[in-house]
Amino acid sequence: MRYGHAEIVNEYAEIANGYAEIVNEYAEIANGYAEIVNEYAEIANGYAEIVNEYAEIANGYAEIVNEYTEIANGYAEIANEYAEIANGYAEIANEYAEITNELA
Repeated sequence: MRYGHAEIVNEYAEIANGYAEIVNEYAEIANGYAEIVNEYAEIANGYAEIVNEYAEIANGYAEIVNEYTEIANGYAEIANEYAEIANGYAEIANEYAEITNELA
């Protein structure tokens, strides 16, 4: 009788080992996918670093553009001031021309 029970126990142990092997195979497959996910995460992080570097470069260029815009605005103000001075001299010239015409 004991021999029959031992055979049943051995059969169940073999079945359990079979399931354990299947579980191990699925665990290996899951680990493989986890490795792939990690590789893609590393690639994504690499691209994120590149994007951040380009964003920093773009910000640097934006700062340069802003500085040149300020400089250009400064020159525009100076040009406007010289235009006002030139208009003043033109008015004086016109007045002298009128006086000259009246005297002539």
